[in-house]
Amino acid sequence: MKKRTNWFISRLIGMTSAEMMNSRAVRDVTGSLFLRVTSTLLQIGLAILVARILPLESFGLYALVMSWAMVLVVPSMVGTTQFIQREISVARSKKQWERLKGLIKWSTHTVLIVSFFSSIAACSWIFVKIPSGNSDRYAFAIGFMLIPVLAMMQLWQAQLRGWGNVLAGQVGTAIIKPLLFCVLLPAAYLLFTKEEITASLILAVHLVAAFIALGVTAFLKFRHIQILHGTEPRTEPWKWFRLSSRFTVLSALIIINNRIGILMVGDMLGKADTGLFTVAAKGAGLLTVGLMAANLALAPRMAAFFHGGEIKKLQQMITRTYRIVALITVPVVLLFVFFGDFFLSIFGPAYVVAWPALIILSLAQLVSVLGGPVGGMLNMAGQERLTMIGIAISLFVNVVANAVLIPAMGINGAALSTALSIFVAALLLSFLCYRRLGIWTPVFGAGKCGTSRGRVDGE
Repeated sequence: MKKRTNWFISRLIGMTSAEMMNSRAVRDVTGSLFLRVTSTLLQIGLAILVARILPLESFGLYALVMSWAMVLVVPSMVGTTQFIQREISVARSKKQWERLKGLIKWSTHTVLIVSFFSSIAACSWIFVKIPSGNSDRYAFAIGFMLIPVLAMMQLWQAQLRGWGNVLAGQVGTAIIKPLLFCVLLPAAYLLFTKEEITASLILAVHLVAAFIALGVTAFLKFRHIQILHGTEPRTEPWKWFRLSSRFTVLSALIIINNRIGILMVGDMLGKADTGLFTVAAKGAGLLTVGLMAANLALAPRMAAFFHGGEIKKLQQMITRTYRIVALITVPVVLLFVFFGDFFLSIFGPAYVVAWPALIILSLAQLVSVLGGPVGGMLNMAGQERLTMIGIAISLFVNVVANAVLIPAMGINGAALSTALSIFVAALLLSFLCYRRLGIWTPVFGAGKCGTSRGRVDGE
């Protein structure tokens, strides 16, 4: 069974039998898919646990704090995640050990310092903005302590993936942290009274789980990344900072676009509606598991095929892979459309009113899946600027639509705004990818479009 699965996946991603024998790509694809599915199920399980333990308003506060923390992690990373993964991979393939060691040292020191001061600045801002009698300030302060922990974990995982350890470079955030949270959360529920279990306590448990996961990630990093002792690091800090800054802006645009609905609902409607919208978004997020796993695992082969001029092979890989992803996604969309009320009732009876928002967000995510790896393909071809333009336009649409629709339609307005921004991003980036690279990423129409437009190397 395992051999048949590996053979199927190798053909799907455009590998010959000889390549399959000498490549880890098949294992990376299957392993990444397993990690993504497991991680998503753990995240959903955690959301159910937290929603069951906390009242609706407290859950909304928890979701709002975590959204702000995830947004603030992005500038703390200064674009190093994608930049370091790419540069370490290149330096290792060319055996540039001095440069490789310099990349690891520079990125570690930079992210540690920037994330630490970002955390302090965010905590200080909260203590100035929220009055001393309001307990929400403590929830935000604990949440903002997560910033350097999450930033360092993401950086070390990017270093591992750049080194070639794709699975080890995902396990910390995908499995270890949510699994520890799942274990510690019931323990906290048993140790504390119902009155003592607040959003602040749940965030503190999350912080402990993240610290332990960071330790595991550090162990994996020092175990797998081995550079000869005595190698002097060669650094180019200003050049690297300039190059990584493009990824900073792009990453910030993506995370803000993903979280802006929750943030604006929290600001305009309050904590209870934030909880409802967060649960609907969590459910719809299930639909992106296959898409994200395929993007992560196939990114190196996209870059290799494109820069190697194997456009036909690349087109076949994208079309085959993402058609399979779409086939897996459609049944889940139908389940949410017809039985979404049952899914939401697992979180608690109060969450069933978010069913219309869940349907809207699910259909939107289906559009994203049908669009294929638009942003990933542009990034791997060195066209991050085009991705940035597309996401910036999508974010603008999202913010304006939220400002108009949330007061009129509540969380359903936020869901429609998110759906509109996803549609705009998928349409615009698909068009740019085809016009600029000659690659047709949507799952339908590849045969008619062909790849006759040629390609443009990254600038």
